[in-house]
Amino acid sequence: MNKENLTPYQATHPGELLRDELEARGMTQKQLAEASGIKASIVSETVNGKRPVSVNVARALEAVLEIPAEMWLNMQTQYELDTKNISRRNDRREEVVLTIPVSDRGLLREVARKFGWACML
Repeated sequence: MNKENLTPYQATHPGELLRDELEARGMTQKQLAEASGIKASIVSETVNGKRPVSVNVARALEAVLEIPAEMWLNMQTQYELDTKNISRRNDRREEVVLTIPVSDRGLLREVARKFGWACML
């Protein structure tokens, strides 16, 4: 099975799903923080995708939201794998050889520099 075929265009951080869950329950981040004992700043950073879901946060979320800790941790792992695979996919460069008839070589050099093309004039 080719990993490239399974790699999404964009990785989904578990915080996005947490945000959706809070919205569906009519719960604020502050209420979650108070109910779970997680610092409000950690809840905010997690919801905004700036902090990974740790084991402690996953357990606290499980206690309050009744969504298994394993699910939060699996989502975090999948996010990290997808991020790495997306990066790897985007880092591959293809070499394309083409000839462009141009009367203004200075313009060609400028366009090549701007887009990072290698030119042989």
